[in-house]
Order: sequence, then C-alpha cells, then structure tokens
Amino acid sequence: MKSTLVSVGVALGSWLAMTMAAEDGQSLTLSTSAVEKRDAFSCYGSTNTSVSDCQSVIDTIHADAHQNFTLYANICVVWDKASCRVRLCAQPYITRPLNRTASWLATYISSPLLDSCIGQGKMGVLSDHPNINSHSGTYRLWVY
Repeated sequence: MKSTLVSVGVALGSWLAMTMAAEDGQSLTLSTSAVEKRDAFSCYGSTNTSVSDCQSVIDTIHADAHQNFTLYANICVVWDKASCRVRLCAQPYITRPLNRTASWLATYISSPLLDSCIGQGKMGVLSDHPNINSHSGTYRLWVY
C-alpha cells in the first residue's frame, strides 16, 4: 500500500499552499492565490487592456513593496501604463484612513484582477464588501 501525506497551510488568507509527499520521497508543492475571506471581486464589461501593460504597472508598484499608501475618504491613487489603468480609492464614508502596502496592492492586482478579469478581456474591481456597487466597505481597487 502506498501512503501519501498532504499538508495545507494558509497565511492570513493570502496564499494557500499544498505540499504532497509520497513514499518515494518526492514532493510536489502547489500554490494558488486566494482572496481574503472578507474581500470580493467582480469582472465586468469588456476591455482591450493589455495584460503586459498591467504587468508593467504591477512591476512599478512592486518595485517598492514596503511603501505604504494612506488614503482618506474619497481619495484615490492611480497608475497608468499605456492601455492599463489601476485605481485604488478609499470609500467616501470611511471614518479612519485606509492603509495598504504596495505588496498587498501588487498581489491583488495580479490575482484575482489580472488573471481572472483582464486576462479574459474584462475590467475588474475588488472590494472589502460583497456589495461592490454600494458605498459600503473601505476601498475599491479597479483595473481597466
């Protein structure tokens, strides 16, 4: 009988990693990104946005992964590169500043927005509230 050991780890909801080890000592590691439990995203409309242009935006943001962005109500930060525009906005009715790192931003632009939306020819939006069209939650992250 052949035995297999499977272990699964979650790091703050950001990455799910699975390691499998077989009897013969070989191992296989699989990783997949996951949206944090409280976050929601949606793909909508259609766009001619280039994945490579968006990857350039991600590279620019990720170049200083420890940079912090502090946004107050109704304030946005925008990146443009050719056909790709990324916009992170604080919602209008927040009572405390929104704080995000460049690393967080680059991660969530990459997946799910770039992979699931832009790569499929659609625009994407990520929110920390399931009703993306409302003023609820603290932020919206658009890629279009």
